[in-house]
Amino acid sequence: MKNILNLAAISALTLSLAACATPVTTLKNSKTGQVVVCGGQRSGAMAGGMIGYDIQKKDADKCVKRYQKQGFHAVD
Repeated sequence: MKNILNLAAISALTLSLAACATPVTTLKNSKTGQVVVCGGQRSGAMAGGMIGYDIQKKDADKCVKRYQKQGFHAVD
């Protein structure tokens, strides 16, 4: 029974941490073919909860805007 509870606790923790990753945006420059990725950070979200997630999300949004100004566009 104790092993089942431990497994359940570990599973819940794993799922909650996985949900903390910021969205990933892949961008491509049509002229050069260069591809970059913004977002997907987990460390700040795990350490700071929703505040950490919020900071990482804002950083990812800034990253996207910076590359869009350089001619990159989001790809699916």
